[in-house]
Formats: sequence, C-alpha cells, structure tokens
Amino acid sequence: MPESLWENLVAAHKRVGAELGHGAGGPVGPPKHEPKAAILACSDARVPPSVIFDQDAGNLFVVRIAGNTAVPSAVASLDYAVDVLGVDLIVVLGHTGCGAVTAAAGGTCGGHLGPIVAPICEIARACPDAGIDQLAALNVANTIAVLAAHEGPVGGAVADGLVELRGAIHDVTTGRLTVVNGTTQPAFS
Repeated sequence: MPESLWENLVAAHKRVGAELGHGAGGPVGPPKHEPKAAILACSDARVPPSVIFDQDAGNLFVVRIAGNTAVPSAVASLDYAVDVLGVDLIVVLGHTGCGAVTAAAGGTCGGHLGPIVAPICEIARACPDAGIDQLAALNVANTIAVLAAHEGPVGGAVADGLVELRGAIHDVTTGRLTVVNGTTQPAFS
C-alpha cells in the first residue's frame, strides 16, 4: 500500500527538520523571529515568498490568502507585524495566472469565495477588458491603496514614513518579478 501524502510530508520533515533548529556546530535553537519585512502573498503553492526573495527562516513575516486581498484577518496580521515586530517593509505579492483573479474575472463573486474575491470582482467590473494578469496587477495596486488607507498600525506607519509599502507580480512561468506601483487612494475595499 503506498504511503499517504501525510506520511510523505512527515518523512520529509524528518530529513530536514533537524536542520531548521541546528547549525553545523550543534544545537543553536530556533531561528530568530526578527523579520524586517512582511509579505501579503497569494496562497498559490507556486509563489513561496521565502524562496522568491531567497530568505532564511525568520527573515519574513508572511501572510498568505488566495488573491492577496486585504481581508480583515490579513490586515490584522500585518498590523501585528508593524506594531509588535517592527517590520520596515510590507510587500503585496501577486502572481500571473492567479486562480482567485480568474474566478473574479469569470463572475464568481459570491458564495464561499465572496469574502476573498469581492475587491477583485469590483476591479474586474470596473476594467472589463483587462486580462487576468493585468487584473492581478490592478489587484496588487488596490491592496496597496487599501493598506495605506487603513486606520490601524499599518496605515499609520505608512503615513508617518515608518513603513515602506511595495507591490510586485511574480511570473510563475519565467520567475521574473515585476514591480507594481500602488496609489495612495483606495479604490475598492
């Protein structure tokens, strides 16, 4: 009988798990949790922020949600990163061929996906001729604007110049990163 996926994951962890808390000289404890950047990224398995930005464990505070939208739980997590961890940079990371953007562009705007795709649906309705990847970039720009206007720690830190807010699209085919410029006024929240 073949091993289950869970058993495969546990076996893989056994192979690499010891390396996560130990250096070459023996036990050194867990990596320090001192991120200087927070990433709001899509949940897509092809878009791992630590790999894309070549960062070790502990360097990035990563919040992942399908469509990289600024839903309340994602914003609350970023507020924590700013207020408690003192991050200096927040990156909104979208990607080409995004399933959440594709769903929103196709009119799937309610049901179980509604809370996640609602802002993307507004963008798709406002830009009916935009392609999926263009909508993904517009979604990143919109999320940046929503975060900048947020009345909590994120928005305050951005307004005070204490936190830099950036956006990018990761091309899942080429691996290229394209910078997305946000606006200061939220379009759809």
